[in-house]
Amino acid sequence: MIKKKGSRFAGLCAAKENIMYCFIVNPNACSGKGRKIWERLAGILRQEQVAYKVFFTKGPGHATRIADMLCAKYAPQAADTRTSGSPLCTIVAVGGDGTANEVISGLHDYSAIRFGYIPTGSGNDLARGLSLPTDPEAALAAILHPCAIRRIHSGCVRVNGKDRHFAVSTGIGFDAAVCHETFRSKIKPVLNRVGLGKLTYLGIALKQLLLLRPFSLTLVLDDKEPVTFPAVYFAAVMNLKYEGGGFMFCPNATAEDDLLDICLIEKMPKLKILLLLPTAFSGRHVGYKGVHILRCKKAKLFAGSAQAIHTDGEAAAVEASMEVSLSEEKLPFIIG
Repeated sequence: MIKKKGSRFAGLCAAKENIMYCFIVNPNACSGKGRKIWERLAGILRQEQVAYKVFFTKGPGHATRIADMLCAKYAPQAADTRTSGSPLCTIVAVGGDGTANEVISGLHDYSAIRFGYIPTGSGNDLARGLSLPTDPEAALAAILHPCAIRRIHSGCVRVNGKDRHFAVSTGIGFDAAVCHETFRSKIKPVLNRVGLGKLTYLGIALKQLLLLRPFSLTLVLDDKEPVTFPAVYFAAVMNLKYEGGGFMFCPNATAEDDLLDICLIEKMPKLKILLLLPTAFSGRHVGYKGVHILRCKKAKLFAGSAQAIHTDGEAAAVEASMEVSLSEEKLPFIIG
């Protein structure tokens, strides 16, 4: 890439040469503002004379198919130039956590690519958990001039014989029920437009809390003896600290430690849960009776009845069991 004199990125880390940038953009992110945000970024790319391609998503699952296609294209080329040790393509998700989830789900053969993320959603738990820039232009600058690339695990959840991936978290019960209803919410786009998107989660969380009944949940962690909790409200399996738009359910979770963190809430009056939820924004819920923080490499969860399940805040299924593990290969992720 040629940097012009007077570049807005002056003073940043040096750009990498001979890399194609492929942007997978959700134009409907941020309540329809995704395309306008991209147009602003595209203007910067043209000004900086960056070689890039852009792909706009057209519906659920499309980002995964695009990512898979790009990896399939660049993997053979990487095999021919393996001694160089450099990736040929930087694949960038531009959207919310759901868009990032879909793109990561389609990535493979990490020797050919590295991954970047420009958050334009409302929750932005992936950016929050990895301390990424949340301003789109700052995120683009970090991707074009990377100073830090970390190799991180993604998670894999198997439900009813089908595998789904997650970067942030998966969960069963209350938190997933909130995700399922938020996905269908008609008021969320309205609140997002005025910067009050968090109220969507809080409002739906209050409603689900009133409706939800506890269920029994048996955990098998790392193939050890099963442990049954008779009255569970939810179990969040975390790859990073945050989910649900900023709830720090597992304060010590990191995608680099080869472990999953689980936050399980059980045997607690609903009023106590209501009072406890705000403390989870700062992680102060840990230590209260009924709050369990567990760690493992893999987990099997068996509920006494079918419950809502989510992956990265996206409605995944309504089932009674799930298996969760970490990816064997770590994804090269541009951090800053």
